[in-house]
Amino acid sequence: MRNRKRYAKNFKRRAREVKEQQGWYCLECGVRHGTVRRSIWTGHEWPVYLQAAHVNHDPENEDAELVACCPRCHWRYYRRPGQPAPWIIERMKHRKLIVIAYCVY
Repeated sequence: MRNRKRYAKNFKRRAREVKEQQGWYCLECGVRHGTVRRSIWTGHEWPVYLQAAHVNHDPENEDAELVACCPRCHWRYYRRPGQPAPWIIERMKHRKLIVIAYCVY
């Protein structure tokens, strides 16, 4: 959760409930919670931890529609339209730091 203050007070409980209702499987790709995946980019292995996604992008709503999904599907299907990818943001930060470091010397 990026900004915990935006989320409803019952979010953690409801997130767990939706994961249990779905049998701890991702709604989109069907991967099970705890399954080990290998990154196609780095080759590193990592366990899948399901996330609760707000279908309507309304974290303040206590009765928001939630689905359980893996981080990959959360990004693909439930991100806010027009939101830049996290790796794009990181790349922009690094470029800015490089420019600043270059200009200082």
